[in-house]
Amino acid sequence: MKALSIIAVIIFSLTLLFIFILGPIDEGAAAFIALVSMLFAIPYSIFVLVMVNKLKKPVVNVHEQLLQLGELRDKNIISEYEFDQKKEKLLAKIR
Repeated sequence: MKALSIIAVIIFSLTLLFIFILGPIDEGAAAFIALVSMLFAIPYSIFVLVMVNKLKKPVVNVHEQLLQLGELRDKNIISEYEFDQKKEKLLAKIR
C-alpha cells in the first residue's frame, strides 16, 4: 500500500504540472490528463477504504470480558487488585 501511495503522489503531482503547463495551450489535453488521473484515483480510494476497514480491530464485547474476569477472580486465578485494573481498562474502552 505504501508503493501505491507513492505512485498516487507522483501521478497527482505530474497531473497538476501537466494541467498548468498544457491548460493554456491545449485544454483538451489537460482535460484528458485530469480524466486519466481520476481513473486512477477513484479505484485507489476504494481500495484504501477496503484495506482500512480490514485493519480495524474487532469490536470488544466488554460485558463478556467482565464476566470472564469475574470468573477468574472467583477461582482465585487473579487477585482483586488485578481484577480492578483490568476492569478499569475494559470500561475505558467503552467510554
